[in-house]
Amino acid sequence: MSKWDRETPKIYYGWLVLAVCFFIVVSTSGVRSSMGVFVTPMEADMQWSRNDITRVLSLGIFVGAMSFLVMGYLFDKYGGRLVISIALAMVGISVVFLSRVNSISAFILIYGIFGSFAASGVSFVTIHSLLAKWFYRRRGLVMSLSATGGSIGPFLFAPFSAFLIETFDWRTAFLVVSAVILFMAVPLASLFLRDDPLGKIPDSEMDDSTGQNNEDVVEKVQMVGPLFTKRWKEALSTSPFWQLSAAYLVCGITTNILSVHFVPYAEDQGVPKITAASIFGVMMLLNSVGVLSAGILSQHFSQNKVLGSTYALRGIAYLTLLSIGGTTGMWAFAFIAGMSWIATVSVTSSLVADIYGGKNLGMLNGMSNMAHQIGGALSVLVAGELQALTGSYEIPFAIAGATLVFASLASFSVKEKKYSYRYNKVLAPTLS
Repeated sequence: MSKWDRETPKIYYGWLVLAVCFFIVVSTSGVRSSMGVFVTPMEADMQWSRNDITRVLSLGIFVGAMSFLVMGYLFDKYGGRLVISIALAMVGISVVFLSRVNSISAFILIYGIFGSFAASGVSFVTIHSLLAKWFYRRRGLVMSLSATGGSIGPFLFAPFSAFLIETFDWRTAFLVVSAVILFMAVPLASLFLRDDPLGKIPDSEMDDSTGQNNEDVVEKVQMVGPLFTKRWKEALSTSPFWQLSAAYLVCGITTNILSVHFVPYAEDQGVPKITAASIFGVMMLLNSVGVLSAGILSQHFSQNKVLGSTYALRGIAYLTLLSIGGTTGMWAFAFIAGMSWIATVSVTSSLVADIYGGKNLGMLNGMSNMAHQIGGALSVLVAGELQALTGSYEIPFAIAGATLVFASLASFSVKEKKYSYRYNKVLAPTLS
């Protein structure tokens, strides 16, 4: 028996798990969210149309959406350490292969299918499901901290990738960023991730849902919420799941469209690639402020109100981008949108955990994230087609911005105080 099994460490191991998860999110989101930087150089070098490239990127988002269910199931069955480590290695290998693509069919296979399937295993489906098992009282804040990696990653990788492309070429850029995943992220995940705290939860994280810091008590009773599930299918007959998933569909529409099309949109208006990537990177950096603010606010206010307000703020950002226009509009958009971009992720994951419990969290997060990515796949595809048809991104961006009204209303309408275990706890036998 290891020292970890015999006694509770003085420094809670969950913080190390959080740190590793944060770095994983930084490295993987940095690569995947910066694909917009690669669109025009691949277009020029390979003589592919922008439509060809964005269709593959859209396919990748859709494949990832379908894969969330698989990864959620595997997470619930085999645990986060194994699933995340293997998926992370697969992502790194896929990026190496991307540096060697020489045809659209190869691009489809490597990015659209293999890499996108692997990326779903290191998404917030698995990352947040793992962290939810380590933290209770500060769950919303911890998920927000991990989600900041999704903003720090593009902030670092988008300008860095643009620099590598300008200095060398896009193939070298893929090789360099793949090394970060394979030689840093994979070893960290394999060595330091653990699936759960084995009943060793510190007083600072204790709340009524975990009973006393005693393994016998934890095994016998727990505090559950009105909608805690024994089987994941039970959530499908409840309104909060569909309200959160519908709002998350819009989240996917309004984030993925910019992840792929923002840099080409800026370049179409005469903005240099590195400048465009820098604006995008600053927006991603500001996400860290927004997501941490959302995490802190969710500890003091109803999470559905925080979520609804965040979608409304993003809607204002889109209005600013389209109404002001030019570089000024892009910078204004970056500052406003940056406060709302990834903030929705942590709050949504926390709400799902608080309403439905942790037993089927991998599968439920997989389903809500599937909705997110389906929206993203559609928006990327439609934006590419409309840009080719009209020569402008204004129509698809306007449509995306309008959907945020619906997302905000859907989030505000979630009856959190009726269904979340934070407000309605019931003493019950441990779910089995």
